[in-house]
Amino acid sequence: MNANKVEAKEIWSLGDYRSRGQFFPPVSAYLTKLVKLQPSDSVLDVACGYGNTAITARMIGAKVTGIDITPKLLALAKEEEKIAGLSDINWKEGDAEDLPFEGEPFDVVLSTFGHIFAPNQGLAGKELIRVLKKGGRLGFTSWPPELVVGKLSEVVSKYSPFSPPEAPEAFSPYNWGNPDKIKQLLPGIKDIFFERGTINIPILSPNHYWQDTITKAGYIIQIVEALKKQNDEAKIELFRKEYVKTLEQYISDNVLRLGYLITIAKK
Repeated sequence: MNANKVEAKEIWSLGDYRSRGQFFPPVSAYLTKLVKLQPSDSVLDVACGYGNTAITARMIGAKVTGIDITPKLLALAKEEEKIAGLSDINWKEGDAEDLPFEGEPFDVVLSTFGHIFAPNQGLAGKELIRVLKKGGRLGFTSWPPELVVGKLSEVVSKYSPFSPPEAPEAFSPYNWGNPDKIKQLLPGIKDIFFERGTINIPILSPNHYWQDTITKAGYIIQIVEALKKQNDEAKIELFRKEYVKTLEQYISDNVLRLGYLITIAKK
């Protein structure tokens, strides 16, 4: 496994993604509805995280496999499955760029803000399509670069000691939030359409969200810890101020509105 994949495992092993993702289950439900998921379907959830979409699909009755690169997240997914009263989801450790399946075994392939973080986006896109049966359906969610998550990412990159001075756009996960670029990343796909959605997160203040982020989001935890080791408290405060200022534009009536993009397509 190359250094980037090892680093990805470490980042996704940090923090508390069960807490951070507590507002995602309605997204999973809507995604399964748009892709017209049936109890008879064989489903793959790529970069399944703590299992919200895989479990949603299984509750409908489908045969489900969830795959993720991070063992800690798969362990969380198994706990969530047990709480849901399920026991037969096939959880596998694996890479979105090299899915461990032969042929075209799946009727439906899903991903909820997951595969978009695979560094080789072209390869990840080809893999999503490769494992689909002919006529199979693909459905995933992503973050548009022009909305709050994309804008916050710009702030994070500015203050991160791990980011190159100019991170190459070709590797940005926010390419998956641009319909024109999605079409380029999914060659040979047909009947593609897009829809917008919003996740509404109750929030007492922008600073509350900042505090939640720096204690529960792996990459941000790494950044803040690195800046602390450099004794750069002033930079941390500048980071906080710019992060909070960006957030404020998307908060109304104590609700943070995270806009996202849904992509549905057929092979």
